[in-house]
Amino acid sequence: MGIQSTTLQRWIEILLNVIFWAISIAMILLTTETGMVENIVEDINGNVIEETIEMSLFILPNLIGMLGIIPLFYYTTFYLVPKYYASKKYPSFVGLFVAGLACLTGLELLIVYFQKAPFSPLVLRFFLFYNLFFMTIAIIYGIVRHQFSMERQQQLLEKEKVKAELRLMQSQINPHFMFNALNNLLAISERSNNPETSSGITKLSNLLRFMIYDTQSEQVLLSKEIEFIENFISLQKLKYSTEDPFDITFTVDTKNENPKIAPTLLIPFVENAFKHGLNIQSASFIDIQLTLKNQQLLFKVKNSKHQIQKTEFDKKYSGIGLENVKKRLKLIYPHQHHLDITEDDHTFYIQLTINLSE
Repeated sequence: MGIQSTTLQRWIEILLNVIFWAISIAMILLTTETGMVENIVEDINGNVIEETIEMSLFILPNLIGMLGIIPLFYYTTFYLVPKYYASKKYPSFVGLFVAGLACLTGLELLIVYFQKAPFSPLVLRFFLFYNLFFMTIAIIYGIVRHQFSMERQQQLLEKEKVKAELRLMQSQINPHFMFNALNNLLAISERSNNPETSSGITKLSNLLRFMIYDTQSEQVLLSKEIEFIENFISLQKLKYSTEDPFDITFTVDTKNENPKIAPTLLIPFVENAFKHGLNIQSASFIDIQLTLKNQQLLFKVKNSKHQIQKTEFDKKYSGIGLENVKKRLKLIYPHQHHLDITEDDHTFYIQLTINLSE
């Protein structure tokens, strides 16, 4: 039902655009006479006391030139407004807008010149008025369209959040019982003098505490997200021997900055690296880098790839984690992130940048 409603809205939008341009072109053609007439009134001394120009710029070549407003109109609506105006990059928006307007006006005047028609300041004033009128409509259209798009995304985010909360409530056991059970296991492990098991239980407890309590907030401190990743990596390392041919690194450089970020946003990339990047039969590596400068987060994960026989479960649910995080990025940071994923036969690499200042 939602897809059908969205499709219908798009067709209505297209129809309204066609009607708008049909009416605009018809009004221009029907309200303008063809040709150019210059009337000059002089006094007895030959001085010009009145000059009027009746003209039409809408003979076919000029009309084609003025229709150049259409691509600039949609360039402004679909690109300039959402990319620069909506993200408050006003100097870039104004610069690109003025440049486009100047190019269009220059094209229109060039067509008039090649027709060897008499030039008058009235021609320039008319083209400027015409272009500014339609470009003002383009900006308003772009702002309204972007606002509706953001509202739809917000509604979708709210629905996803409600679904996630319902799934959490359906699958969640009593946290106190779970932590008490982990504490009991920790006590047994310590009595048995097994430091690795004790460390693993402690890190697992920290991971669960973060996922149960901290993820209830829309944002957490980046330092908590980093701690979560470190605990996850440490817990994963316990599965393997120090003699296994693995090279696993995680480097962090935050320049003492500590902005907030959506919780568990980065962990799917790390989890994917451990799932597909390690094979005890051959040399493997995972290199994770997190840097932060001026609230700009750069997160890189590079890992080796191995041909591993997948089970039916793996085939069914492969890639779900990465697809989910892509959706979250689009919903939470729609114009503030860039995700680049590349791979070859031996290496898988992701690079994610997020502007955390907004």
